[in-house]
Amino acid sequence: MQKQDNNLISIDFLARDIEKLENYLSAYTESLEGILRETVRNTLMAGGKRIRPSLFLICARNENYDIEKLLPAAASIEILHTASLIHDDIIDKSILRRGKRTIHQTYDKDTAKFVGDYLFTQTFAILNAYNDSRINIEMSVAAELLVRGEFDQLRTKKDIYQGEKIYFGKIFEKTSSLFKVSCTLGGILSESGDADIENMGRFGEYIGTSFQINDDLIDVDINGSSVQVGKPVGNDLRQGDITLPFIYGFENIKFRKEISKLLKKGSLTDNDMQYILGLLIDTGAIKKTREKFFEYINMAIEITKKIEGSQRQEGLLKVCQSIINSSRLAK
Repeated sequence: MQKQDNNLISIDFLARDIEKLENYLSAYTESLEGILRETVRNTLMAGGKRIRPSLFLICARNENYDIEKLLPAAASIEILHTASLIHDDIIDKSILRRGKRTIHQTYDKDTAKFVGDYLFTQTFAILNAYNDSRINIEMSVAAELLVRGEFDQLRTKKDIYQGEKIYFGKIFEKTSSLFKVSCTLGGILSESGDADIENMGRFGEYIGTSFQINDDLIDVDINGSSVQVGKPVGNDLRQGDITLPFIYGFENIKFRKEISKLLKKGSLTDNDMQYILGLLIDTGAIKKTREKFFEYINMAIEITKKIEGSQRQEGLLKVCQSIINSSRLAK
């Protein structure tokens, strides 16, 4: 089994229990048959940091902590995330996902769509076993937001006039919503108080936002940090997705005019991207994006002080630090 490259590995209980989660996911995958088994295995077990179920387990850490009880919920969070990635890959026409050919590239779009849909339904089938309406309500809201986010991303592709408000709405739907529900479910299943659960949800929203902004920064790193994480520099813009650095960059009229000409010609070459990213640095947009990143990461750090439990606080702060460390890739 492939070991996870997990920045949270220094938390003893998390390292041990993430390994149990890997075994659970592996057994789930092997219980499937035919193409479904192969496609799910290649996507679900392809690696990744498991940051969302890690957040769930950290937030569930109190005197009621029972990993055997928590494993199905942790798995459902990762399964829903995987379903969203499969649908993302179809929309973005991605060839690779974590170094492996995407399902729609190996088979076809219909197969990929049905595998993603199947995993969406499995999320709720697994969670039904808890017989707690709050859990399904929270996950239903997150799933709805994920789908809405896909529509909003399609609607705003190549729209160079979209502003900060539209951007933050989209990343709440596509990214922060799943971080938020991961933390919220941890609070619910640990039978925490309402105030704690609310604060965990707010932490998830803030950390999810900072996580996405950091991803945007890595994507535009002219020194090639995006290559280190398995995608070409400027991949988002090549696919027509306007991320926060470009939203800030397009506030500069000269930059907007120059880039709009390039976008009209169709596909962007590596030389085009180097030129674009050089101009982007000159606008000050990357510096402004980094400031926004730290604004959200600091809000996440502050909210941990309101969450009860030393292990929870320690774990959540380590998540913040791991994202800060990775942000140093993108200068």
